Amino acid sequence: MTVAELRPFLIQVLIKKGMYAYEAEIVADRLLDADALGRPQEGCGSLARYLDCMDMGDIDPRAISLRKSETPATALIDANEGMGQVAATKAMETAVEKARAVGIGMVLVANSQQLGCPLVYARLAAQQGLIGLCLSSTAEKILPREDGATHLFLGSQPMAYAIPYGETSLGFDFSFQPESNSKVTLPTELSAPLGLLHAVLTCGLTGERMPSEKTRGPHLERTEHVLVAINPEAFAGIAKLQRKTEALEEYFRQHGLPLDVQMLSADPFRPINPEVLSQLQAIAVRAKVPWPEQA
Repeated sequence: MTVAELRPFLIQVLIKKGMYAYEAEIVADRLLDADALGRPQEGCGSLARYLDCMDMGDIDPRAISLRKSETPATALIDANEGMGQVAATKAMETAVEKARAVGIGMVLVANSQQLGCPLVYARLAAQQGLIGLCLSSTAEKILPREDGATHLFLGSQPMAYAIPYGETSLGFDFSFQPESNSKVTLPTELSAPLGLLHAVLTCGLTGERMPSEKTRGPHLERTEHVLVAINPEAFAGIAKLQRKTEALEEYFRQHGLPLDVQMLSADPFRPINPEVLSQLQAIAVRAKVPWPEQA
């Protein structure tokens, strides 16, 4: 079974849990986007966790995201304890609109649930010819290493960027969390200074709790997100950006640098991970929603 074939099933399950159809479609698309980029644990593999949170009342399936403040280039959105995929998608769409109007858009989301794969949202901007950035603050903690070093204060703090690149986009995601779904874990000498900036942008600007203050776990605490879109046409232009990006990519390839920059050509026909398929089939039985092959 492929990514594309699962969409109607996911939407049905989410609607049955109380989500509005339009927002169920957004969540389904963001989960499938993560799977298509090869991030199953941030895609359909996370669905059971979200459904459990809805059952326990930690996610409001009918939450309405509201703008609390706004300027021509910025906005602050209250997700009202709703799905992070919905709030983050609306935030990036808003950031793109503002970037087209004034060159840059920066939208912050507070009081949200996790958004899944940050690379997905950065790529939403890149698909429209803009540079996209996504930062997310979570309550997930980093365990101490064997040498005793730890950065529990900062949490995992995933982030990503994507740059328009010809017919596709060039992107990169990273995290402070070892064994994360991100391609690269930041080394200790970088995680502290970048983690400080990350925490200031996500928690400092929203006024919400720092990762160290989130003690109830990643699915009980609320999460903050920062979505940024930058319009090259407000600066030197897309053509010059493309030439510089090509030169940089070639430099990385020629010198074999360990930076894992990848082309983001998400494949809608990528087969779903067998373990994730088993989880989804169990959800179908529990939710009494027809499995695609039986529909």
